[in-house]
Amino acid sequence: MAFRILNLNPKARSSRREEAHLLFSALDCVSRTGVSLLTSAATGLLAQSVVTLCIAGALTEALNGAEPAKARPLPLWQANRAALKERFVQDEFRIFYSLEGEAGLTAEQRMDSDHDGVPDKIQNVARQLIAARRLYTEAFKLRHPLESPRYKERVKFFDVQVTRMPITPGGPKVNGSAGDGIVNYHRPGDPPGGYEVLTIDLNKDLRHDNLSPAHELFHEFQYGYTLFKNSWFTEGTARWSEYAFRKGVGKMGAIPKSEAERKALFGAAYQASSYWNALAEACDKAGTFALPKDLEEMVYVGTKQRIIEDKRQHGVAFMKALLEELAVADHQVSQAEGLDPLDWKEKRQNDAKNNEVIWDVSQQVFSKFIKNN
Repeated sequence: MAFRILNLNPKARSSRREEAHLLFSALDCVSRTGVSLLTSAATGLLAQSVVTLCIAGALTEALNGAEPAKARPLPLWQANRAALKERFVQDEFRIFYSLEGEAGLTAEQRMDSDHDGVPDKIQNVARQLIAARRLYTEAFKLRHPLESPRYKERVKFFDVQVTRMPITPGGPKVNGSAGDGIVNYHRPGDPPGGYEVLTIDLNKDLRHDNLSPAHELFHEFQYGYTLFKNSWFTEGTARWSEYAFRKGVGKMGAIPKSEAERKALFGAAYQASSYWNALAEACDKAGTFALPKDLEEMVYVGTKQRIIEDKRQHGVAFMKALLEELAVADHQVSQAEGLDPLDWKEKRQNDAKNNEVIWDVSQQVFSKFIKNN
């Protein structure tokens, strides 16, 4: 809510007093000449009403006559997302897209096989996100990000943009991205205060079964647990999560033994999944998980293709334990460095000194699983 403070000048205040005096004089004349049958008490009440109306009128005129406050233009990163006019809402996911301009869906991408007014592409983004959220919470037993201390009672939705990438000119051209910062886009149709949301961006040209929606949602689950954002951890484990949807399991790599091998791992991103797959497989040889029947049978709109193709994945319990222990570790870092335990600056979240902490935690969790198994 925006407030504007009125500062009427002395001449304006004097003018308002003169208007009130004239109104009282007129009221007195009406009362004395008998045109009105008002009693003196009623006249007094009316006088109070006139004063009130006069003051209200003065304020209204001042507001109407004052220079309107100029709306500050939104920064480009925010404006380009808020400009997407079409929306489709399912559960905690608000999906925004356009039917116009370069950011708009093509005629082919607007196909609506069930004739419900929403393109299949948009419905399939929603379906994959819901399937992923259910997989992560119901099968993997992970805590929903919106139930985490970082976001609980603040964030209401994930705002998902399906559009041309990059959204901001000059940015990296990627399939998708997920933000950990709380944003309020003040979109048309939102309540006056808007909504605080987390942001997911998706390339509109992806196939319906591309796993970027699920991958980006896994990032949001990571952010609900830990402030560490080093890519070998965030991208490596998000790539691990994709194989819960695909047939088979991810490729295992060797666990680094030398300092040079660890340094190479710390500099990796998606390729680091081979490290996490190796730990996961060693902790969980069976590599299977259970699914509710309706989730197992979920298919993409306009197809018979299942969203989750099998029930194989190594290290589900290991990954949950890893995220929980990283939450403990980053809290310890916050205490040691005097940082806000719910919000570090981006540079600190990606600092190279996190690498040793993440490595140590991963090895400690791994050792516990190996010992118990």
